[in-house]
Amino acid sequence: MSRLFHLDVLARSAILWLAFMCALWAIFAVGVWTHPDAWSNIAEVEVETGWSVLAYIVAMNATVLLLIVIGNVFVRFGSVTPGLLVVGWQAIAIGWTAGTNSFAEPFSSVAQANAAFLRIGLWETTAYVLICAVTLDKSLNIADSFPAKQWSEVRRLRDLRFSRAEIAVTVISLTCLLVAALIEAFYRR
Repeated sequence: MSRLFHLDVLARSAILWLAFMCALWAIFAVGVWTHPDAWSNIAEVEVETGWSVLAYIVAMNATVLLLIVIGNVFVRFGSVTPGLLVVGWQAIAIGWTAGTNSFAEPFSSVAQANAAFLRIGLWETTAYVLICAVTLDKSLNIADSFPAKQWSEVRRLRDLRFSRAEIAVTVISLTCLLVAALIEAFYRR
């Protein structure tokens, strides 16, 4: 795991994305398997759309991105950052919510949920993973273990430097987030 911090941002992005997707889909499968009744006799609900939905989605996803960035930038304990834990929790939470069809507006079938994931969720989750990959190696306070008895490395915020590739990946992440929000707010189902 510690090698992840020494990879370039593209390799780190690919590894984190694959790990995220494996975890998400495994949890999704467990949810579908343990809650088959969640996918039958689904009542149709009115799907909300519009600018208020867009604002809500952007605010919620921006909050997740901010938690990832703050968690990665401020501390690292060995090979673990709070931002990495947020990404892991997102994989579990999204996989379980999707697998048990626990959405505010449930889907009528697994196929419909998967189609929605490909249109919306894939882009949101990719945004989480990409921003995590960009900031993962930027920790200011690094300890060899948890809890930290002492910091093995301490940097200042002004010491942070971002390469062109990291800036490009950040722009891609934010674009993915915005595209997902636009699709969910105006072009769903």
